[in-house]
Amino acid sequence: MDTKPQIFLSYASADKAAARAIVDRLRSRNLNVWLDDYELYPGGHWAESIRLAVSASAYLLLLLSKHSVHFHWLSNETEAVLKELQSRDITFLPVLLEDCDIPLSLASYQCFDMRSGIEENLEKLASTLRYTQKIDFEKLSPQTFEQLVVELLQKLGFVNLQSDSKQSDSRIDAVVEFRHKDPFGAETREVYAVETKFYRHSRADLRTLMQLVSYAKNDPKINKALLITNGKLTSVALDWVSDAPKIIGIPIRVVDGTELKRLLLQNTDLVSKYFTASIGHA
Repeated sequence: MDTKPQIFLSYASADKAAARAIVDRLRSRNLNVWLDDYELYPGGHWAESIRLAVSASAYLLLLLSKHSVHFHWLSNETEAVLKELQSRDITFLPVLLEDCDIPLSLASYQCFDMRSGIEENLEKLASTLRYTQKIDFEKLSPQTFEQLVVELLQKLGFVNLQSDSKQSDSRIDAVVEFRHKDPFGAETREVYAVETKFYRHSRADLRTLMQLVSYAKNDPKINKALLITNGKLTSVALDWVSDAPKIIGIPIRVVDGTELKRLLLQNTDLVSKYFTASIGHA
């Protein structure tokens, strides 16, 4: 039985030749890659095709090109598809084939760039995907998971990582700061209350989120909340997150297990450090 994570490739029908070339070359590098037979035809139902074709706890690569992003239904269905992927623990990895207008719903995703050519980038893509075999949160302890999150936040550009949990009963793990420039060149500063939650058999629930937001609201220097978990949210918690800014005035960002895997694939040195099984013997 093949225990390697399944990697599914989805694409617009006009990109079939590129899709087959990518799959063939990845398979030749001993990766468990499947070509999505439910191609992204105009007027098709992408969410339904994923439900039928893609296994839970898999990885889904979507080829982004002028052919795929210009489909009206792609923009309309993307939000529903991303929720479907999240609920089934499927990690989404967009692959950019050429310059194109990326849908706003995918703007926050860092794409794997293959615009300079498939052959030129295949080995790098294969090397990245080999790390899917190593990312197994079951190998970690809650303490190690928290350390992993701290290092990842540092790599993403967060600073002033201060642990609050050891100084109070707040149950908040850290307060972090992220700085960036607005379109006019002025530096803006965002301060997050951060909570990490490591689960083996349960999900992050509404109580966890409300505790996090309550702490953030009671500290005037904090203007955002961030929950990072290896698991998923309950359906009630997921709905609450989208309404939170309107209800309580504090934006809350959740990085669940599927998004965390995607971020780790962009920082493979952390995968090597925290998941100790050898890639060559996975």
